[in-house]
Amino acid sequence: MPFSPDHPIVSVGTLNISPRAKELVNKVLDANRLSYGPMTEEFEREFARLHGCRFGIMCNSGTSALHLSLAAMKEMHGWQDGDEVIIPAIAFIADANVVVHNGMTPVLVDVDPLHYEINPELIEQAITPRTRAIIPVHAFGQPCDMNPILEISGRHGLKVIEDSAETMFARYDGKSAGSLGDVGCFSTYAAHLLTTGVGGIVTTNSPEYAVKIRSLMNHGRDSIYMNIDDDDDVSAAELEMVVERRFSFVSLGHSFRLTEMEAALGLAQLEDWEDMIQSRRRNAGILNDRLSAFGDEIQLPLIREHGEHSFMMYPIVLHHRRKREVVNALEQNGIETRDMLPLTNQPIYRHHLGFSEADFPVAKWVNSNGFYVGCHQDLKVSDLDYLAEILGNTLSSGDRKAPREGSELVLVSSDETDTAGIDLDTLPLEVFDSVIAVHIGERFDTPHPWTEKGIKVYTTRAENVYSLVSDSSNPSGENLVFFPLDGRVDTGDLPRILLALEQGFDMVTASRFMQGGARHDRESRFAYRSTGNRVFTLLANLLFYGNTTDALSQLRGIKRTSLKTLEMNEPGLGATYQMTIRAVRSGLRIQEIPTTEKARITGHESRKAWRSIFPLLGVLIREWKKARAEENEG
Repeated sequence: MPFSPDHPIVSVGTLNISPRAKELVNKVLDANRLSYGPMTEEFEREFARLHGCRFGIMCNSGTSALHLSLAAMKEMHGWQDGDEVIIPAIAFIADANVVVHNGMTPVLVDVDPLHYEINPELIEQAITPRTRAIIPVHAFGQPCDMNPILEISGRHGLKVIEDSAETMFARYDGKSAGSLGDVGCFSTYAAHLLTTGVGGIVTTNSPEYAVKIRSLMNHGRDSIYMNIDDDDDVSAAELEMVVERRFSFVSLGHSFRLTEMEAALGLAQLEDWEDMIQSRRRNAGILNDRLSAFGDEIQLPLIREHGEHSFMMYPIVLHHRRKREVVNALEQNGIETRDMLPLTNQPIYRHHLGFSEADFPVAKWVNSNGFYVGCHQDLKVSDLDYLAEILGNTLSSGDRKAPREGSELVLVSSDETDTAGIDLDTLPLEVFDSVIAVHIGERFDTPHPWTEKGIKVYTTRAENVYSLVSDSSNPSGENLVFFPLDGRVDTGDLPRILLALEQGFDMVTASRFMQGGARHDRESRFAYRSTGNRVFTLLANLLFYGNTTDALSQLRGIKRTSLKTLEMNEPGLGATYQMTIRAVRSGLRIQEIPTTEKARITGHESRKAWRSIFPLLGVLIREWKKARAEENEG
């Protein structure tokens, strides 16, 4: 990562192993006891007390804490597979994963636009006869607006599991996060408020939940025996009972335990929690002060009137500027950033749940415009000043910068494409200045959603999409990205290709053959598809001194000026191959990114691939002859 040489990296998280932490870890090692023991018991007890709860159960992650809590409720209350759990549309993916892994269905509710947490006004319309629980996520260090959530849950008989992974030591209406619902779930993973490497903890005031969660964490073991101390100092009759049942398992559980060493690290940090939180709040106040002049450009974090904020991180949402420009400027100057927990645009859940990001407009806005930076206790005032200076310079530099190059997405279809079945909401159209479509074939009936979005469609029989776009589309779009609508390529590659063009590369191609790339078809009878591509890429590299990995990828980006210079005249796949060869010969700056191809092989596709061999050989020979002729003329 390039950054200013006279300033260290400003990180989003921190870890500082204190002398007290080392002392307690050494005490664990000296005791020769790594399994659940006195350090863990003390950490559970003290953490629960600080959060206004009777019970604490330490496990190996915040995700496990959520999973165990939901699993305990499902078993104890007789919930069924397919029953529903409401979660916010801005959340770490673990909140959706634990619902699915417990055989239940996550139902998303949009967030409020000021605090980015579940909007209580939208919850009731998401409740059905199968709704069983709500998981409010206390995001970025601040508790949700819990009073209306608790009122709704009480009226509908729903359980409340607080995801407090990012929010320790903060109160809402006088009560601590983690004590407001039925259970609270915290994380002590790296970069969290308390950091033990791995770890999580459940808090609750219910002894029944505490017993069941601890059992599920230990393989579903009978609660009579949870650790090696449970058969000490008991009567003979009690010992007989323990011996008889200590290897009895009453539930389908998990091994979600952790060691005494993580508890020792947590105990040491608990001794300093007040100083840590005070420092984070002070740092957030400094950033608020430094950045307040840019209120028209950015939305700074807000604190509810009856709440507190722990500031695990410092969230920022841009009003006007493109997020990538701002984030890139920060990262290039050594300031770490992270996206603000995007969930609705995750590929796995778009496919698994079938929702559209457009159904959650506030979350979509946050996904597109929001990021966070660090404000942890180990940042100095000079670090915060540096962060504010870089961000401020970036936000105020718009008028002094050269005009940004426009961008255009080119959707490519053919008579074989089911254009009516294309869900445009799965495409990141908002990152492009304009969108057009090129249809290769005889006739194209523009689907209604396309006309609604103002997508202009060009129809051609020539199959040379590149030349048509170079001559016919909006000349203000310098950065062109081509996206074939054959269902094979990942929509998530589009912003990555555009970003590389905006960073100055002349051409960008998505390669299945780079490290991190993949293809989903593994049947040996289709191996010719990879072999053919590799052979033609190898030949092009050898003849024209290139270094590409995928010469035939149709998912690529290119500068319009470069596209016009290359002047492709081949039809179909030959134009793609010709583009690679001419780009290498012209010395274009070529960037490749790994991609995953979702292969769909049919008899027609197979015949089409075999028929392409001779045209591609023709392209190779013609380009080689042209290169030799130019050399001789020179």
